[in-house]
Amino acid sequence: MPPCSVLRPAARSALLLAAAAALLLPSAPVAAVEAARLDRTLLDARITESSGLARSGYDDGLLWTHNDSGDGPRLFAVGPDGRTVATAVLRGASAVDWEALARYRGADRSYLYVGDVGDNARARREVAVHRVEEPRSPRGDLVLAPRTYRLAYEDGPRDAEALLVHPWTGRLYVVSKDYRGGAVYEAPAALSTTGVNVLRRVASAPALVTDGAVLFDGRVVLRDYVAAWVSPRIGAPATRVPLPASAQGESLAPAPGSRAVLVGSEGLRSPVHRQPLPG
Repeated sequence: MPPCSVLRPAARSALLLAAAAALLLPSAPVAAVEAARLDRTLLDARITESSGLARSGYDDGLLWTHNDSGDGPRLFAVGPDGRTVATAVLRGASAVDWEALARYRGADRSYLYVGDVGDNARARREVAVHRVEEPRSPRGDLVLAPRTYRLAYEDGPRDAEALLVHPWTGRLYVVSKDYRGGAVYEAPAALSTTGVNVLRRVASAPALVTDGAVLFDGRVVLRDYVAAWVSPRIGAPATRVPLPASAQGESLAPAPGSRAVLVGSEGLRSPVHRQPLPG
């Protein structure tokens, strides 16, 4: 990790908050795992704040990502060499503060879910999730038609950076971000495209969660800026896995199988690492 003096203010503040939050929460056992290795570097100069990450449902070597707030409603498809092979604009989609990306593989097709769920000021009465059918062989400049779901927390606005889709059921979960500890919110089993879908709190979460995923074996992995938290199911006690140092780690996606995750960071030419998990 570079010295704090060379980190941009947002990243420096995030790391200080993560350290402070760790002192406030009960300690979790630390897992002994293999060291992370570099999977790829995001080479596209347009990807400056990679804030979400999803592995393709059709090609294990292809990753999807997007920028944080300030960019338009677009996704980048990145190959194993780190080069962008396609961009996809979500026609008519909001992009207030895109913070999360998740993938769900159905019986015969794959879907990408984009979480427009960031709310640093806790002022948004509603947030949104956009669902698009994943292109099977993305190349060039694409335009996708999203299905949008409006969401509202049962207990008022929350900042969030993690969107999870359960691989067995397709159910959505949003994890709030707070230095005092967050919460896991569950969306309705059947989502409405016309009304507001109420997110109900179902479990506590670690502090400053920036992304997460449910693995195909049912385990849940949440990450903050410096570590991942692995639990057998939502709400169960977690084991802590240190993550490789990064400028501002904000993304996570399951690697093939359920033995590792891919973790990324904001910043130009940002690295994506493959982090083995316990068990």
